[in-house]
Amino acid sequence: MSHQKSTPSGHERSNKRTSAGVRFADVPEDSRHLVEWIEGCHSFHAQLPSLDDLPIPVALSELPRLHPDRPRGSRAMLCAHGAKGRLDGLRAGAWTVTPFNDWRFAVFDDGEIGWIPKETVLPASLFVPFRNDIN
Repeated sequence: MSHQKSTPSGHERSNKRTSAGVRFADVPEDSRHLVEWIEGCHSFHAQLPSLDDLPIPVALSELPRLHPDRPRGSRAMLCAHGAKGRLDGLRAGAWTVTPFNDWRFAVFDDGEIGWIPKETVLPASLFVPFRNDIN
């Protein structure tokens, strides 16, 4: 069973400030989900299959933890931070795609979260969308 994180309600979050010092309530509604991703203050609210039901995908064990082709730079750091916030505490094999591009991140068997090439095939049942209101 997937670990559930507690997430502040929308009202609680609106009174908090981003790392730039801006209140979430003052961030325009149409870009708030992007700021939430960057800040890593979102969590996944659904259940993923258990390890008994769906073992860790073999493809993840075949990848290096720090992939030599991984993106680098400030955008990569923002995307990695958001992915860690989104996937933190979830089972190995869970994966997501960032809202900014098609970069993919997954939870490895040791719980670490890292970039994976988009050619890596992982089960759709372990996919975690970047927002809870998207199917």
